[in-house]
Amino acid sequence: MAKNPQNYRTNKEKRLYIDECERRFEAEVDRAIRLITETDGIEIVTLSGPSCSGKTTTAKKLIWGVEAAGRRAHVVSIDDFYRDRSKIVWKVSSDGTMKPDYESVDSIDLDAVENFVRSMRAGGDLYSPVFNFAAGCATDVRKIEYRAGDIIIFEGIQAIYPEVRALFSGFKMRSVFISVADFLEVGGQVFSPVDIRLMRRLVRDYKYRGALADLTFYLWDDVRRNEIENIEPNAASCDVKINSLLEYEVGILKPYLFTVLGEISPDSPYIKKADEIIERLSDIIPIPSGLIPENSVYREFIH
Repeated sequence: MAKNPQNYRTNKEKRLYIDECERRFEAEVDRAIRLITETDGIEIVTLSGPSCSGKTTTAKKLIWGVEAAGRRAHVVSIDDFYRDRSKIVWKVSSDGTMKPDYESVDSIDLDAVENFVRSMRAGGDLYSPVFNFAAGCATDVRKIEYRAGDIIIFEGIQAIYPEVRALFSGFKMRSVFISVADFLEVGGQVFSPVDIRLMRRLVRDYKYRGALADLTFYLWDDVRRNEIENIEPNAASCDVKINSLLEYEVGILKPYLFTVLGEISPDSPYIKKADEIIERLSDIIPIPSGLIPENSVYREFIH
């Protein structure tokens, strides 16, 4: 269990502590970079993990490390291959109601992914859709100047699904799995990896995806069901694992969570969950987000 001491009072002390946590995380990423760069002829890397594990920023860090070793690399987000909102599959959820499926392999346009991979085999420039979460559909196309010897990093929850990985057969590939791996003790409270990722998602979806806390709570049970059924069983097959826990993070999240959860209506079915989180955070000393390095994985969740 990781422990976040609450005796760092000055900003200088907090910054030193943050830097220590960041170095631990960077060492985890460096292990993955070594795996990639020491594999001869590697063509594809999959970077997968459950919701709000830090995949997007970590993919960029892998790019920097691979390019520092003299290889060209490109990130392709599998989220960009989501089905249009009008074509999303609805399924019976964990509470017995019908909900849109944004988590399973059925949420992805596998034909579009297959066409993209077919273009890789042909060589030359690649074109990836750019999914707009606010619009609920792809609203742009991104050109990738792909050349022989380049590495494509496929990043996203769905990169671990066997149906997606099957599309990469014939390529030399390595797989990276990232998640929060430890419990965290802060201010007399113990937060599980699932607690931490939910808090991250509440803040991220509010700030970057225009989603109020009610929607995040509404979707969360099915997010977890998909993780248990489709992500966790496949994690053991990945070549290297990264623990994205940053021991300072609950102090960073506190003021953001107070804002997000404070907007929940008293008659919301999720008010009890919101109040429980607020109560657990009440004695935790906040940490100013300005102390976090600009290249921190935590910029994925906050400004």
